[in-house]
Amino acid sequence: MFKYLIAFHLSIAFLRISYILSGYIDLSTEEAQYWLWSKHLDWSYYSKPPLIAYMNAFSTTILGDTEIGVRINAVILGFLTAVLTYITTYTIFKSYFNDKKELEIFAFATSIFIYGIVGYNIASIIFLTDTPLIFFWILTVLLFYKAVNEKKPSLWIGTGVSAGLGFLSKFSMVFFLPPALIYIFLKKREIFREKWFYISILIASLFTIPVIVWNFQHDFVTFKHVGTLEGANIKEISIKKSFQYMGDYILGQIAINSIFLFPLFLYAIIKGFRERNKNEVIYLWLFPVIVFLFFLYVAFKKRVEANWPAFGYATLYILTVYYIFHKKLFKTATVLFILSVISISIMFYTPVLDRIGLGNLLPPEKDPTKRLVGWKELGQKVTDIVSELPDGRYLIFSENYHIASELAFYVKGNPQTYCINLGRRMNQFDLWESINRFANKNYYGVYVTEWSLRKNVKDAFEKLVKHEKFEVKFRGKTVRRYNIFVFKGFKGIKEIRIERY
Repeated sequence: MFKYLIAFHLSIAFLRISYILSGYIDLSTEEAQYWLWSKHLDWSYYSKPPLIAYMNAFSTTILGDTEIGVRINAVILGFLTAVLTYITTYTIFKSYFNDKKELEIFAFATSIFIYGIVGYNIASIIFLTDTPLIFFWILTVLLFYKAVNEKKPSLWIGTGVSAGLGFLSKFSMVFFLPPALIYIFLKKREIFREKWFYISILIASLFTIPVIVWNFQHDFVTFKHVGTLEGANIKEISIKKSFQYMGDYILGQIAINSIFLFPLFLYAIIKGFRERNKNEVIYLWLFPVIVFLFFLYVAFKKRVEANWPAFGYATLYILTVYYIFHKKLFKTATVLFILSVISISIMFYTPVLDRIGLGNLLPPEKDPTKRLVGWKELGQKVTDIVSELPDGRYLIFSENYHIASELAFYVKGNPQTYCINLGRRMNQFDLWESINRFANKNYYGVYVTEWSLRKNVKDAFEKLVKHEKFEVKFRGKTVRRYNIFVFKGFKGIKEIRIERY
């Protein structure tokens, strides 16, 4: 069975590589930002830990600064996550099945089931910090379960290392500890007397040192940023907005998983609670429920992005397939799974909606894919503009880190770009060398923005040389517009003091 498992998931991985090579979508702005971090390797970064930068540095050294050079990480981790899902399912439920063949089919089905999950498919093509986090999350789930039940030092060490690498992927890995502790308290209290349990936590904690040291050197900006994201600085809470945020959050969780499979997830949560006396069931149940509830609490105070809790649902998918098998829901689950896969396939190529006459279901203006197109063309436009300027005597900048990151990737030669502060919150660009180091050195400036020209930008140069407009068209509609200003004689710009994180 295992060789068929590997063959199946490898075939999906090759399909994903083909999709990336087709060039239909450009790098997302976050992917471009993390790629740019790999050109400035450090112990940590403003908003995220460093592993994604290291992975990008390694992969692009081999495959070049290309889309596939970045996204091969997502494809490989997506493949490994599917295989790991099989192994985890097989390991946790092996005592439930008398027939080994039936157990293998169950575990195989679970590894296939995740292809019906929106978030998993996105993370297996678009390389964001969620991608390695999801992999190390489920790896830690597996190793921790084995360590608790087998009590081998090697498994406790592996758990600590896996959790540590998860933390270096994304800080959200810390959410593994609360449900793990609750599980031990409920089912395995003797573990609290096991020294290797504490050694495992110590090992995981060692991986936080680079981030802490870096933050000590940079005024703890990451702590300020994370605190802002969690709503720590919110003093007044509007009940109306709170209900709106929580409603959006719940709808976002349905969307990031699957609107079609949601009834099955809800059924698994309810049944899991009722059967919480079962060791394996409560273990798989605790992680998604606690993660969901924590972010629901955050949503009471502020808007929560749909992907923030997505890492915590890995064990929910295993639990769901368990109940599909246990309650013989095969026909219903198969229909819902097929519908989910079809919808995900369309999501990655939405022009098919126009071709079959269903374009109004998701018009271009509301299509999230619009954020993944047009960057290559914008980069080429800026490349053409700077080719007419004195070689090396120009600056490319924006007030938006999304634009600045994409231009760094798509402008020929991958020049260092700059993100000036005209009233935005802090970002990684603010920790690198300032654009003002080029003041009064006869530099040209290429300013790319979605807004009109601001006075302090205009005053930073001797004169405006050129103004061009650029439109991004998608599915026959204009979905974004940019202004490109070319200046001569950079004198230095007065940026606004950072007050928001």
